Amino acid sequence: MWLSQAGVLPHPEPSVRSNTTWLLVRNVFHLGTGQVVSTVLGILLTAVLGRALEPAQFGILYIVSAISAFAFVIVDWGQGTYLVREMARGRIDEPELIGSALLIRLATVVFSSALAVAIALTLRYSGQIVMLTLLAMMAVVPPTLIAPFVYFLRGKDRMDIDALANTVGKAMTLAATVIALHFGGGLTEVILMQGVGGVAALLVGAVAALRLDIAVKAPVTETLRELIRHGAPIVAFSLVIASQPFVETILLSAFAGPAVVGWYGASRTILGIVTSPAMIAIAATFPELSRASLSLPNFRRMIDATGRILFIVAAFASSGLYLFADHMVAIIYGHGRFEQTASILRVSAIFIPLLFFVFLLASAMSAVGRNKAMAVISIFRVAICVVLSWLLIDYWQQRFGNGAIALVIIAGVAEIPATIACLAWLPRGAVGSTTTLNVVRAYIASLCTIVPLSMLQPLGLLYLIPLFSLLFAITAMVTRLVLPSDLRLAMEVARSRVLAPGR
Repeated sequence: MWLSQAGVLPHPEPSVRSNTTWLLVRNVFHLGTGQVVSTVLGILLTAVLGRALEPAQFGILYIVSAISAFAFVIVDWGQGTYLVREMARGRIDEPELIGSALLIRLATVVFSSALAVAIALTLRYSGQIVMLTLLAMMAVVPPTLIAPFVYFLRGKDRMDIDALANTVGKAMTLAATVIALHFGGGLTEVILMQGVGGVAALLVGAVAALRLDIAVKAPVTETLRELIRHGAPIVAFSLVIASQPFVETILLSAFAGPAVVGWYGASRTILGIVTSPAMIAIAATFPELSRASLSLPNFRRMIDATGRILFIVAAFASSGLYLFADHMVAIIYGHGRFEQTASILRVSAIFIPLLFFVFLLASAMSAVGRNKAMAVISIFRVAICVVLSWLLIDYWQQRFGNGAIALVIIAGVAEIPATIACLAWLPRGAVGSTTTLNVVRAYIASLCTIVPLSMLQPLGLLYLIPLFSLLFAITAMVTRLVLPSDLRLAMEVARSRVLAPGR
């Protein structure tokens, strides 16, 4: 469908490109604002849990989360990608799509709950973990019901409502968890309070759907078949992706014990916070990326534009995480129990630009419907990780006392063949030299920030933070990771023109 290759489609007018840029910035603004609030709430929740739970308890919670997250992939059945893409392109049967999606989700949540419990029993985990796993699956039912409406809103570029529902859910989860722990609650109550947050998000989403007159019609057999058929390769790909942290957690718990799983889980929580801007950018740009995928020149421009945002964030996140890992762990989890988590984070920081590049390529592959190819790539990637983890975790644990670091190195190295395969499978010319060059620039900017500031660590945060901000800004501009046009756009956003009517 690359009509522009034959000269049928003209290049978009400057006004079209301008409107597209403003649309992307507006989406990022809404999701980013919501994510900032959600991140603060998430940090507070993590701090509360880190101080209330021992590393071994935190490890149990992470094991339960890994099992439930793996099983929950089946519930979504690829709707997070397929529905957003179809809504963005415009469908006349949107009400039937939503109704059919809801029916599929309700049916699969029962199956997934049974699967999660069966996994915990098969792996011979304790009765406590089995019970907590079932409870965790029940806690995801409320957000399961609101998800099709959220995907509809994303497809229509209404990221503001998505952000609002997410923020309310996180705030309610935090408040309920604090109250439960104050009155002596434990892991059971912590998981129950996640369900309370899910109910709050569901109510916000339901009210928004009513006010926007989002129609829902009874499921249609043809639409059900469509969602099942097109969702199958996506869910296969998602299951493969979800299997990696799932298998990693199983191997780590077997070779290193719950405390090391707790260190690893704590590092994944902080890494999730650090990498969340990338997920915001991916979610905000995916509808437009799906529309642009019908024209190769437009598709390439969208990948370049999204990549520029991602790699600026990647360089900042990589250098910041490496330099301030110890401080982050101490602030969130306190002193004396999670020091090994900082070592895991510093190793993770090395691979962040490459990881963000894979995020970008995976989004582009989904936009053009190369989900089967992504599933194949992911299977080989996970296979590499599992085999190497089986061989190296125990060795690393015995030699260095922290087998989780082996997981991070293995996962980072496995991104290299995954990147090469994605580039080979995407349409020729979709990823330009600008995008690949920006990956290199991100690494250079990060390295040039880390090296001098590593020697100034004794100065303390009061001096390091402004020095870090200044040095990163200079290196980003010198390497041309940040262009003058980016600064002008940022100034316009700061003046709130992005939200002006008519944009």
